[in-house]
Formats: sequence, C-alpha cells, structure tokens
Amino acid sequence: MSRSRLETLAYRMLGSVADAEDVLQEARLRRLKLATPPDNEEAWLTRVVTNLSLDRLREQQRRREAYTGPWLPEPLPTAPEEVSGPEGVAELAEQLSMGLMLMLDRLNPTERAVFVLREGFDLPFDDIGAMLDSSAASCRQRYRRARTHLAGDERHGSAGPPAMQRQLLEAMLTAVAERDLPGLVALFAEDCVAYADGGGVVSAAIIPVTDPERIARVTLHVVERLAAEGEMDIHWTSFNGNPGLVIAQGPRLVATVQLEVDAGLIHRVYIVRNPEKLGHIELSP
Repeated sequence: MSRSRLETLAYRMLGSVADAEDVLQEARLRRLKLATPPDNEEAWLTRVVTNLSLDRLREQQRRREAYTGPWLPEPLPTAPEEVSGPEGVAELAEQLSMGLMLMLDRLNPTERAVFVLREGFDLPFDDIGAMLDSSAASCRQRYRRARTHLAGDERHGSAGPPAMQRQLLEAMLTAVAERDLPGLVALFAEDCVAYADGGGVVSAAIIPVTDPERIARVTLHVVERLAAEGEMDIHWTSFNGNPGLVIAQGPRLVATVQLEVDAGLIHRVYIVRNPEKLGHIELSP
C-alpha cells in the first residue's frame, strides 16, 4: 500500500486531514523503531494505521458530543496527479465524497474499519480479522451490519457526475452574483439539505437547512454578510475527488463549498467555515 493509499485509509477512517497526518507520522515513527523490518511491510503499515485511526476515532467521537452545529469532514484537497493505484480518479471520488464520509459516521469505529478495508481496499476478511485481532466470521458480520446501517441512502453516497457538479456550482455563482432568488431556488431539489460547519467559531446555521427557498435565502444572506466584510475571491479547486470552491478574503479562507447532485439538481450543499478545518488548504498563486 503506497503512502497515498495509507493517507486515504486514515482520512476515510477519521474525516480529518490533520488527524490522518498525525496517524501517519506515528506509524512512521513506530516503523523506524523496529529492530528488523516486518516480513510484509504493506500489511504491517496497514494494520498500524488502522488501529491508530481506531484509537483516534474514539477520541473524536467524545469531542464531537460538545461540537456546535453540524459536523462535516475536513475538505481533502485532491488532484488527478496525486491519485495512485488501480482505483483511479472516479473511484477515488466515490470513496471520498462528502456524503459517503458523513454516512460512515453512522457506523461504530470497528464497523467503519471493516467497511473501509473491505469496500475501499478489497481486503479479504481473513486479513481484516488479523489486523483487528478478530475472526474473519466476526468481521464478515460487522461488514453486513455496516451495509445495513448505510442502506436506504445510497444516492447520497455519491456526489454525482463531476461535470454536473461544476455546471451547478457555476449556476449557483451566477444566481448569487445577480441576486436572482427564483433562479437560485430552481437549482435545488425539493429534498435538498444544506449543511454549514462553523464549529461554533464563526457564524453558521446550527441545524441543517431544508426547503429550496429557505436554502436560497440563507445563501444570499450569508453572501451579503461576507461581502460587507470585504471583497471575496472565488477559487476553483478539487476536494474529495470532486469539484469544489474556496471562498477567500485576501489571504484568509472563509469557506469551502461542495455539492451533491442528481438529475440536474442540487441535493446536498456542504459548506465548511470552521477555520480549524481550512488551515491545510493552499490556494494556487
């Protein structure tokens, strides 16, 4: 498993770039302390990263009990040239989509580890059991339970075609720039939900926003407030294998925006405003 795949494993377990980097650093340190190299370095590193991620995930869950408003994963900057391995860009986008990352939060830590190792890396249950000090039969059962927990919302595990995401992001920008409320409302599906993660650090809706007209009005209101604070710059980028936007005011990043789309409409809006989740993002000059 290459470094890139280890990063993907840790991020899929944790939804946090910073925590994933800490896990990888700890795994490297443990590797350096070994007197002799492991017989199978790939399997050894996968096991260490998985178990360190499990420990960190349990700590995360305790901290999240006091989190203000919706919790969203940290946007993971991605680019085609960074993708290695057989999964390719399209599969990476499916594995890392914001919707699927949120769905994984429904699982308990061990179920999440089994699901990620099986679905994301196609590991046999015998190997997964060895990594988790469990039996193959137990891991198979946990995998079935994980699939059951995630059933019924498969559409929101995928962000939708990237070209459609880009098209609808552009349409959103145009409608917002023109303060076109009806045009903005028309972009959202009836069951659309908008999530804004401010973490209690900056202003953001503390509950998910529903109803197309309400989402549109809140969007225009937030943009007006940001515009009053200073000129905004919009940067196109790629997060979690999908198109995304970064909103900046000078050198300060104020938000990222990602969509989940289907049949030409927006079904989910994910806005990350918590500054603690934006510090790892670098804008192209």
